[in-house]
Amino acid sequence: MEEITIENEVRQEQEELIINQEIKNHLLVYCKWGKFFGILAYIGAAFMFILSIIYLFIDTLTFALEMLWGSYVNIISFIVFFACSILYFIGGRLIIQSSNYTKIGIIQNNQTKVEKGTQKLASLMNFMGIATIVGICLYIIFIIIMVIIGVNTAIQTF
Repeated sequence: MEEITIENEVRQEQEELIINQEIKNHLLVYCKWGKFFGILAYIGAAFMFILSIIYLFIDTLTFALEMLWGSYVNIISFIVFFACSILYFIGGRLIIQSSNYTKIGIIQNNQTKVEKGTQKLASLMNFMGIATIVGICLYIIFIIIMVIIGVNTAIQTF
């Protein structure tokens, strides 16, 4: 039983992935779109950062929220938008790095660069997966809080 396992491992180590021209073309299309989405993420991060600064210093935009959440709504808005800008920036950086490494690796026929590009792509997918799980958890917590506030308000009106 052990001999079969060892033989399979040796056979798997000897097999190499062959990247033909069609796969290279698909990867180059990914690189173009990845760079585009990375630039959009950078732009989104810049807008989020600008909004965080605006919410921190301008009181008239948050008057309605201040009535609901209290006087700390400017700081809360700043933190939320600043955190979102950091998340956008990290995602954009990972996808641009992945695109650049992959494109350079394909053009130069450099296995190490393509490997680094796919490593960055895997990091991007891990980051997006964790961010999605955290986001879903925050949505659930937010819904629970809103239901509690709604029930509390309904009880107080009667």
